[in-house]
Amino acid sequence: MSGTVDDDGLTYSFSKQELFLLAKFLRKKQEELPEGLDDFCRALEDTVYKSLTLEEVKRFYS
Repeated sequence: MSGTVDDDGLTYSFSKQELFLLAKFLRKKQEELPEGLDDFCRALEDTVYKSLTLEEVKRFYS
């Protein structure tokens, strides 16, 4: 786990597993997310989608 906080915000290196778990969690809780996290969620999902085959995406989000 690696992260730093400075005046520009948080810098953190997510593992592949952390990205997948976070994307899945945010997808399940998308109706409860506060405004302002749309871009973050979209970027996270795009990252996950690009690393999986279509079949893996279907299984991941089912």
